[in-house]
Amino acid sequence: MLSKAVKLRETSSFMLEWMKAPLVTASVFPSSERLARKMVKGLNADIGKVVELGPGTGVFTRQLLTCGIPEDNLVLIELNRKFANNMQEAYPKAMVVNGAAESLTRLHLKEVGAVVSGLPFLSMKDKQIDDILRGAFQVLKHGGVFIQFTYGHRCPVKTHILKHHGLIAERSSFVLNNFPPASVYHIKKHPH
Repeated sequence: MLSKAVKLRETSSFMLEWMKAPLVTASVFPSSERLARKMVKGLNADIGKVVELGPGTGVFTRQLLTCGIPEDNLVLIELNRKFANNMQEAYPKAMVVNGAAESLTRLHLKEVGAVVSGLPFLSMKDKQIDDILRGAFQVLKHGGVFIQFTYGHRCPVKTHILKHHGLIAERSSFVLNNFPPASVYHIKKHPH
């Protein structure tokens, strides 16, 4: 459990970064620990490498470590330089990349077990989401999962994009006591 001082510092940092770039930072507030637990539910050390897109202040990262993912199996891709620097300092064994999620394929990763996304898909253009999913499913191993949360009422990936990539999306959780309430979706290759 995080101390109140750490939570306040993270929330203040998140709010400041959101004010600087509201379309880059997903929310005014960092995600709750409850949402973070739902995002990583079912993941463990056996899954192998895990890519986190938009780790921000590390709420999901801490839960990934708690569920047994070794730090050196984490690849953290963060667009915000301040957040990326903080993540590199906090998790020196992880691969931290200060860049866009679309750069995933340039990292030459293979056999990734899961991609955990904290990206604001609702404020992104279809082309950008399409590029991110293409890259993610190029590095994910067979049976790998893309985990995305949303504050919206339905999957944040439009049906035509899912179909284009041969993907299916399933809502795995709804977290009412997150601010704002959030749904967690598991996106996988359609089993043909």
